[in-house]
Amino acid sequence: MKLMFPLLLLALLFNGCASRKKEESLADSINLDVKEVKLENGMTALIVNNPKLPIFSLYFFYKVGGKNEVPGITGASHFLEHMMFKGAKKFGKNTLDFIIEGSGGSTNAYTTNDQTVYYENLPSSELSMILDIEADRMENLTLDEDDFNKERAVVLEERKMRYENSPRGQLYQLMMSSLFAGTPYGRPVIGDIPDIKSVTREQMHAYFKRFYAPNNVTLVLVGDVDTSKARDMIEEKFGKIPSSATVTEAHASLKDEEFQPKLSESKVVNQKGESPNPMFMLSYPTYKIGDQRGYALDVLSSILGSGKSSALINEYILINRPVATSMYAAHQQLEKAGFFFIGGELVRGVKLEEFRADLQKKLHGFCETEVTPRSIQKIKNNYLVDLYAGLDTNAGLAGFLGDRQQLLGDWRFYKEELRNYEKVTVEDVKSACHETFAKKNVFVSVWNQHK
Repeated sequence: MKLMFPLLLLALLFNGCASRKKEESLADSINLDVKEVKLENGMTALIVNNPKLPIFSLYFFYKVGGKNEVPGITGASHFLEHMMFKGAKKFGKNTLDFIIEGSGGSTNAYTTNDQTVYYENLPSSELSMILDIEADRMENLTLDEDDFNKERAVVLEERKMRYENSPRGQLYQLMMSSLFAGTPYGRPVIGDIPDIKSVTREQMHAYFKRFYAPNNVTLVLVGDVDTSKARDMIEEKFGKIPSSATVTEAHASLKDEEFQPKLSESKVVNQKGESPNPMFMLSYPTYKIGDQRGYALDVLSSILGSGKSSALINEYILINRPVATSMYAAHQQLEKAGFFFIGGELVRGVKLEEFRADLQKKLHGFCETEVTPRSIQKIKNNYLVDLYAGLDTNAGLAGFLGDRQQLLGDWRFYKEELRNYEKVTVEDVKSACHETFAKKNVFVSVWNQHK
């Protein structure tokens, strides 16, 4: 997880020193003004008052995603995300979008391996109304039978668009299923086609009652709101909703070792697809979110694949006879495991096997030639600058706080993140680089010339 901070937002929302002393760390100079509320039923709410504009962003981070599913109901988290917009007891069938858009707001959601997130952006005058809507669907989701069957067809079409008809989606899922074979992370978040076709309303309702409960969610509210009144409203709307008796056990049953890649040897997996040129991903297992070793790998991924001056771009694209049309690198850390990957699309006529051998040979060389004090400082600076736009919004700050509270257990973890990034050295990155590229790996490709 890369950490980036907007200096403009600090001036607006944080109680910190704008011109900190040299000996003072950035983490010590920043103090987020967050009101944390804990309800008796286990719900956590984080509230930040930002009076700059008369609007707010409201996020709900439910701790349920692809990793919580089992064969037979794969894709349940994503399918349920769709159904959450179809109506509940008080706010009936297909009224949610109409009410929110009619109030001048917007709403959406997304599902990942580890969580499902719902969010709204609205004028400050509509806070009570949207809290009422969210409490209603948390406790009383209808799961109408007709809507359920219609949405099944929508999900199947979405899967076809994102995977079967998308070389990039096909490539990513091929990488995940190959690297994490036999683990929940190896299954597509959107679900396997037979499961999407066969899952029943009863199965979905049981899944909903287990995971959609106040003791499995973090509410984050950022904007022009009265903190005290907002706290009272949250208590009124959500305080009486019963907690789930089984969700803690469900999370405890998921052991980290069940999610780790099991590579006895390196793999090469080729799949026929629609791409006219070879598209590839080379991936290596790393560490789960919050692991200290991940910070150096975050920096390494940017040195190798971020921007025109990055190593991969210079080596394979900005040359007289380019080998690739695109190249990138990233380090992804999930709740239970992590992976480092390099990907791209090759120029027509480049031999895939020769490229793979050349890339893997050169990676170790990059550990020595590309990791320098200057390149590391540049990446650290970029992290800060990038968040000017990313967090200088109510929605950006809400997402930032919710991710840390839900995935790392405490929104205050940002301070430790800042210290860890500040401490990353050349030796740290070189060591992480050599260690990672010495591991067993998975190389996958999608191309219309594959058999």
